[in-house]
Amino acid sequence: MSKAKSRKHNIDIMFLMILFLIFTFSAVSVLLMAVNSYRSVVSANESNASARTAIAYIREAVRQHDNEGAVDISKIDGTDCIRMAEGEGFYLYVYEYDGYLMALEAKDGSGVTADFGDKILKINSMDFEKASDSNTIYVNIEDENGEKEQVSIGIKSSVNKIPVNEEPQEKEGDHEE
Repeated sequence: MSKAKSRKHNIDIMFLMILFLIFTFSAVSVLLMAVNSYRSVVSANESNASARTAIAYIREAVRQHDNEGAVDISKIDGTDCIRMAEGEGFYLYVYEYDGYLMALEAKDGSGVTADFGDKILKINSMDFEKASDSNTIYVNIEDENGEKEQVSIGIKSSVNKIPVNEEPQEKEGDHEE
């Protein structure tokens, strides 16, 4: 009888060991799937982040400089750029040069070249286009991973401007007598 109890006891232990191994294998499998899922999400975010960051940088720079006639499409050293007036003859130029989004603050007519700018972010290409109404700048960027982003930036100062020749009209009842 002790042999039967011993055999039954061994079978119980084997059953528990197999059950434990199945549980361990399942837990490791779920963990590996979660790690792979996390890697793919992080990779997708990183690939989209550089184009979005470049767009956000340009949009904020234009918004900060959005004064009457302060933002325009121009060229620096033969490279297309967005030129933004900083005051007292200084301009901020944002452009693509040698695979980088660049920014350069320089005095007008100082003879600087495109390679003088600060490297902001690695990108493949960037182009600008100003709408015919002069109120919108279209920016197309391709980041280093080939992801393309496009944004249209509204120039609010040219939309809300009051012509210099017009004087505010008096309302009825505002007459001096």
